[in-house]
Amino acid sequence: MITDLRQITIFQDLPDEGVERIIPMLKKRQFRKNQVIIYEQDQNGDVFIIRSGSIKVYSLLEDKEIIYGVAFPGHVVGEIEAIYYDDYRIASIAAMETVHTWFITKQDFLKIVDEYPSVLRRAYWLLVESVRILNRKAQYISFLDTRLKAANLIYDLYCNLGMETDTESAYIIDYKLTHHVIANMIGVTRESISKVLKDFQDEGIISIERKTITITDLPKLRSICDSVGHIPPKHRIWYA
Repeated sequence: MITDLRQITIFQDLPDEGVERIIPMLKKRQFRKNQVIIYEQDQNGDVFIIRSGSIKVYSLLEDKEIIYGVAFPGHVVGEIEAIYYDDYRIASIAAMETVHTWFITKQDFLKIVDEYPSVLRRAYWLLVESVRILNRKAQYISFLDTRLKAANLIYDLYCNLGMETDTESAYIIDYKLTHHVIANMIGVTRESISKVLKDFQDEGIISIERKTITITDLPKLRSICDSVGHIPPKHRIWYA
């Protein structure tokens, strides 16, 4: 669990006195799995800092969910609405597992931004990163078939969460994802993603056990992704 404020991206450049100034503003909150932290279009400017666990950022339209992304310890959510003049929420956020957070009121966060411009600068950098990620997601959903969408998502997961295994040239995605969540991340049906993942397993590209994906043929996975244009691994990182 994160205990040092400077492990949070937007606070990395704070001086010691800045950390001491902000710590009293932080309040702890815990959320259980599937609990909604923020509802889309709510008017609430609180900023949440993820200390442990993971969340999803999503929207619902006629009971259909589209997941814009997931976030992990060290990420901040709600900072853009806090800075913007109208603080209605642009997406919903829910816990994917038990999540521990710090939260800061909008008023306190704006004080921090005024006193420490580096926080605003890093918040802007993260906004640009978010737009870049969403642009690629829009391309996936609009132009690629299910196989290419799934391959790119798995490669994205590898670039962000991949870990070497005891088996040579195999990499485990250090995060459990259901077929339902994967489908909602790329805008396809659960049935279609299940078929593609089975095809990838039959082709020896991945293996799946207990909702955990292991990449067993990374060059082949990469070649599938590169067939529609090369995206360097560093540009697949969700947040710097």
